[in-house]
Amino acid sequence: MHSQLFSRRSLSILITLSLGLAIGSSLPVEAGPSSTRRIPVRVAFQPPKGQGMPTRTAGGASRTGTTCPTMAIDQTELTALVPAFLAENSISSNSTGLTTQATPTFYFFVPAIAGQQAVFSLKDENHQDIYQTRIPLSGKVGIVSVKLPADVPPLEISKSYRWSFGIVCQAQSPQQQSGVVFVTGEIRRVEVDTTLTHQLQQITPLEQAALYAENGIWFDSMEIIANLRKTQPNDITLDQKWEELLNSVNLGDIAQQPFINP
Repeated sequence: MHSQLFSRRSLSILITLSLGLAIGSSLPVEAGPSSTRRIPVRVAFQPPKGQGMPTRTAGGASRTGTTCPTMAIDQTELTALVPAFLAENSISSNSTGLTTQATPTFYFFVPAIAGQQAVFSLKDENHQDIYQTRIPLSGKVGIVSVKLPADVPPLEISKSYRWSFGIVCQAQSPQQQSGVVFVTGEIRRVEVDTTLTHQLQQITPLEQAALYAENGIWFDSMEIIANLRKTQPNDITLDQKWEELLNSVNLGDIAQQPFINP
């Protein structure tokens, strides 16, 4: 009698344990202290503290008082892919952005302008040349990228640099001087704190782009998504995130433009 009772109780306990394990395995596991924080992959730029939201005014200025003739009507002007903040008590804007990189990449939209080459330059706070290069243009409309080479003196943390990108226009007649249409702005290298560094080490590149944008670090966010799009050209999600980022700084009209240099 006792052995029969023990067998029934043992069987009941085994069934209960088995059901408990089966149900428990299907329940979500609560994240422990070592779990990685997953951020929402919404890539939208948030200005650094003290900055207003980006605005967007006219594109490239001209030197020598002339403008380059365009090959299309009502098209977007030469534009730097950088947030443009409206200066206080002014109708002009200042294109500026942050980076954590020693040799960042710059991006510019080039319209169909009658020019065969562009010139990029970078100067330090003392107006000393850091880097200059010439970029051949094919007449195609699209986005040009300029990567600072590894042998260029690295950007120093907490220092600002002035960049400029100009298209050398072809003279329309022997009596006319060639002109330059250009855009200019600033870039400043910053150092991220240990908390943000740890978060970046635990997440995917796309999530890194979102986190950089959320913390106002424009150049890093843009370069990550641009590189992802180049290596995964058929990924529609990346196209959407690129457009999302550009829309957040009023550059959505450039989002569909192709990259036109290697």
